[in-house]
Amino acid sequence: MNGSESTTDPATPAKLYFIEPFLLDFVSVCNFLILSELIGLFGIVGNVINMINFKRQGFQDGVNVTLFSLSLCDLGNLLTHQFCNILFSPWIGEYDLFMSKMNMFLNIIYFSGYFLRVGGLLTAFMNCERCVSVVWPLKVKGVLTAKTAVVANGIIAGVSILYLVPPFYVYPIGWMFIPSLNRSILTRYFINDRHQIMAVYYIVADQFVPYATILVLILCTIVIVTKLRSKLRWRQSFSNTGGNNSRDVPSKEHKLIKLLFTISIMFIVCILPQSTLNAAIALIPGLKADGIYINIWKMCYSFTSLLETMNCSVSIVLYYRMSSRYRQVFWEMFHPLTSITLHLPEAK
Repeated sequence: MNGSESTTDPATPAKLYFIEPFLLDFVSVCNFLILSELIGLFGIVGNVINMINFKRQGFQDGVNVTLFSLSLCDLGNLLTHQFCNILFSPWIGEYDLFMSKMNMFLNIIYFSGYFLRVGGLLTAFMNCERCVSVVWPLKVKGVLTAKTAVVANGIIAGVSILYLVPPFYVYPIGWMFIPSLNRSILTRYFINDRHQIMAVYYIVADQFVPYATILVLILCTIVIVTKLRSKLRWRQSFSNTGGNNSRDVPSKEHKLIKLLFTISIMFIVCILPQSTLNAAIALIPGLKADGIYINIWKMCYSFTSLLETMNCSVSIVLYYRMSSRYRQVFWEMFHPLTSITLHLPEAK
């Protein structure tokens, strides 16, 4: 989320609205209050199930550790989005709460951005880990352990907290009395050197980190897919030479390719539109929260936010379809009194 300055004084001159308020309210209700809320509720339940499932599988495998952390990040992202969606309700006035809706949104959405960036870095780490394992399987077998994954996940989550420091430093919160309302509300104050600090912050947090993450995902996915396909062709050639049917080649490689490719594509689809919107805000100041194009920003954000919600919510479907071990534990969770044995090969 690209932070933007906003005013809280109702006397601020009216902005130029390039989208009809009725159309904006209609899209906001559909995207924020209906689609995002329903998909988000499904995702919240799904990610809780994911975490329980991976915990029951055990954390002997570093992949399970990262997938558990990724589900936790998705859960945090969805919870913050659920609250922010309510703030876009046209039936809640700008000053009906203890803080203006826009200021409250800007404070909360940074936490969503934190979870999103941690999730992206965890996805990149998981792809890098798998990439190294595929390229040098024997050399890193004793290095990439579950303990390594725990340490790496902790470092990623801890360092990413720096994402929250600049916006809350340059925009401290305090009370402001508004005579026209005859009451005080919480507002975001501005420090003098905020422009210099936030200019660097936007470049690093909203441009470099997201695009670097996307680049790492693309490169690792290409290397993994290329390497696995090369191994698969070699096995098929060996099987054909020995007179065996090529269809006997294990399909685990295919499942791994599909899983990593799907996770990477999902994240890219989620973060790229929001990163593009952030870049547009940097180039066109009128798209900020106090700019003349605020309605255009709200319209665009309603769709980018919906994409983020979808990305954080569909993981349970992905894991269920692509991992037989996940399916087995899933049914054991919901049938505790029934002995269920699924004689399926394990798939990561």
